Amino acid sequence: MTKERFSYKKNEIFYKLLRLLARLYSRMIIEVECIMKKLNYKKVFIFLFCLTAAVGAMGLAIKSLAFDKKKTVSAYSNDQNYPEADIQTFVKDDTKGGYSVSRPVLHIENIDKQLEAYIKKEIQDYEKKWKAIGGKASSELNLTYTILHFSKQTITISFDKYEQVGGKKQSGSRIFTYDIPSQKKLSIEDIFATDTDYLSVLSDIVYEELAESKEEGISKSLIKKKNQLKAANFDSFSVLKNTLVFYVKTDEDGDSSKTHTIAINKELFKDSLLDSYQSKDLNQDRVKEWQPKHVVAKLPVKNEWIDPSQKVIALTFDDGPHPSHTMSILEALNKYDAHATFFVLGSRVQHYPEVLQKMTEQGNEIGNHSWDHPQLTRLSKKKIKSQIEQTQDAIEKATGTEPDLIRPPYGAINDNVREYMEDMKVTLWDVDPEDWKNRSKKKIVGKVMSKAKDGKVILMHDIYQTSAQAAVEIIKQLHDKGYQLVTISELEQVKKDRELYGIDLQE
Repeated sequence: MTKERFSYKKNEIFYKLLRLLARLYSRMIIEVECIMKKLNYKKVFIFLFCLTAAVGAMGLAIKSLAFDKKKTVSAYSNDQNYPEADIQTFVKDDTKGGYSVSRPVLHIENIDKQLEAYIKKEIQDYEKKWKAIGGKASSELNLTYTILHFSKQTITISFDKYEQVGGKKQSGSRIFTYDIPSQKKLSIEDIFATDTDYLSVLSDIVYEELAESKEEGISKSLIKKKNQLKAANFDSFSVLKNTLVFYVKTDEDGDSSKTHTIAINKELFKDSLLDSYQSKDLNQDRVKEWQPKHVVAKLPVKNEWIDPSQKVIALTFDDGPHPSHTMSILEALNKYDAHATFFVLGSRVQHYPEVLQKMTEQGNEIGNHSWDHPQLTRLSKKKIKSQIEQTQDAIEKATGTEPDLIRPPYGAINDNVREYMEDMKVTLWDVDPEDWKNRSKKKIVGKVMSKAKDGKVILMHDIYQTSAQAAVEIIKQLHDKGYQLVTISELEQVKKDRELYGIDLQE
């Protein structure tokens, strides 16, 4: 129903009621006159009382209908997601100065008082702005909420606001987390031990996630100032059963609607997060635990030993591990303080787990190269899944962690293969000396060194003796030419650091 139609309907009812009350009033006057003539004072008193009540009712009806638009209504209803909570809504039905504001009623005294104070302050601020422009312009305030998480230990509430006053529109969100036992609003300092370096770890993780994010609205200048991130940048958060979720605002223009959600596994803070927020039982959601789509489970790679202003190159080795050939490559890498990435076959990992352990001890990286080297694009979905997952399991059993990188055999990939990669990154190559075909150390070394350039990825195989011998020589020559030999992840970090600091390396 349109506003004009609604207004017309209200006026029609109003005048009908006035006519009815007027007829009743006239009838009662006639009755009073008749009674007076008969001098029945008892009946006179009764009719006078009824007359007064009728006049009073008429006045109330007129006042209610005439000033209905200015009346504020407060209503309660039940929160459908969390039955323990009620919803209190304040509504002022007026296109000039009207609003609709809701907040949860948790029946937790001090938290309820804080939430009530917050929404009343929002209403007051809105009305102050409206009156400042004369109190006649069209305006609107809508404030709604969502309970993001509700456990025995904490509750997190997000308020979404839309405001329009005199043609100026504003929208944004505020997120509050309360500790239920103490009924206190939490800041980031309240959930971590004070003598730990949690803020530095948080800054590194957030910087890495934002730098990799493809979302719009991320301020590159703020990302570049990662070392300036303060505790206040992380005061919007939820404490879930297994994760901490941060709602990070990255814009610099004051638009608080640009928020980026970053979920981090609590295990990364096992030495700094306080016990009550570490507990899975206390932080299990009362209704249904929310599972973030992406959870940061590893700390970012730190290139503390790598200079982004100097040349870098990544050696990669496929089809291993081999008990002797791979070990000779590892010895050469260690000698020159170099790293490489090994894409291993699950069928070989199970026989030589100690070789993988040596790789990780020296700072090298391990990637998935399938179980036994089939062309994955020719397999059924079930077999593709088995090839990838069995290898992941074998690597985790040997090293304690699953790899993030995968190199499909022959570089063959399609949508069926991608379906089972989850968040793994596909890594191919730039230089292929075909060491599997040319079993000549001299030819392999010559091909690699002739094509070696800054930022390139070299493909080799550590299951052949000639390849291992060539690798030892290549590592020495690259080192002598000033190259830093890095893993794939370290290479990616160097590229980010160069962009961050404006480094343009020209060979």
